[in-house]
Amino acid sequence: MQIVEWYDELSRLTVSPVVRLNRAVAVGEADGPRAGLAALDVSLARHAAVAAYLHEREGDPAMAARLYAEAVRKAPNLAERDHLMCQAARLNARRCR
Repeated sequence: MQIVEWYDELSRLTVSPVVRLNRAVAVGEADGPRAGLAALDVSLARHAAVAAYLHEREGDPAMAARLYAEAVRKAPNLAERDHLMCQAARLNARRCR
């Protein structure tokens, strides 16, 4: 919870989408993935990888896999694409068992 408070303070000092995104992840860790998803405001919705992570923690691997796949298409570099593709494949393989 302390980390969320730090992000709240940082948000008061700067208008940064990265701070808001990181705050949503911190809320998800502190208060559960559903709260983290609620903290992802509309302007952050394009960050599919964060939403995928939170959906996976919430227990919705199908949605998480879809969001990881969406994030692959938006990834700015090969390393990030590979990582996100592996996350989607891992979740899809788990569903196929």
